[in-house]
Amino acid sequence: MMKMNCILLTVCLVLAALCSSGYALRCYHCENSPTLCKTNSTCLPTEDTCLQMKFGKLRTFSCWKASQCNVNEIAVFFQLDNFDYFCCQRDLCNKSPITGVNKAALGVASVVTVLWMLL
Repeated sequence: MMKMNCILLTVCLVLAALCSSGYALRCYHCENSPTLCKTNSTCLPTEDTCLQMKFGKLRTFSCWKASQCNVNEIAVFFQLDNFDYFCCQRDLCNKSPITGVNKAALGVASVVTVLWMLL
């Protein structure tokens, strides 16, 4: 019985992970905007992060790569030296600096909770 529960849990976790793969991230997309951005777009498959960057009174919102979400990569790409930024990995999360729970993590936690209650 215990082995069956472990197999069932593993299958559910794998299915939950696969359900979120292939999903296209959506981010706000504006360049040098003095106000919060209202335009959004679907990111390319290679872009897995939303970026918001603030320099002076202007903000840039865009899709980005998590591997390049660091001050050096951003400074070189945008040719800036004094800016604030943050990256996030949820749909339209780059509107404000408030972060939330990842949908995939929430889904896996829900499945685990249900299975735990059934045991």
